[in-house]
Amino acid sequence: MKASLQHLRCLHTNCEEEELEAFYVDRERVYREDHTSFKVIVGDFMPRLAPEERLKSSTSEIPRNGEWIGGRVEDFPPFIMSTHTIHGNSQFQKPSNLRWTWSQPGGQFHDEIDHIIFNRKFCPD
Repeated sequence: MKASLQHLRCLHTNCEEEELEAFYVDRERVYREDHTSFKVIVGDFMPRLAPEERLKSSTSEIPRNGEWIGGRVEDFPPFIMSTHTIHGNSQFQKPSNLRWTWSQPGGQFHDEIDHIIFNRKFCPD
């Protein structure tokens, strides 16, 4: 079985809406062109939300019947819904200054891997 892992970092909060849309369109293209059996995407998909909104959204974004319960669809990339992937959340319950899981070179920006997306369930024997 072949697997692929993509680490995504959404564009910064001050990017233009067109840039953000192009980013997600490109991510969907890359996802669809990847023909591995098991795909995993991890990343920070909510840079535009304030920290309190991120926490509120992270506890209630379970897709049911094509709708986000308690979350806002516009805060997530459309490919989560269009590719029928399995979405998990890894929101850490730590103080906000300790939540980041990755630091860019130079340490200026910190990212939190707050969402994990799979293309299928996987349970080893």
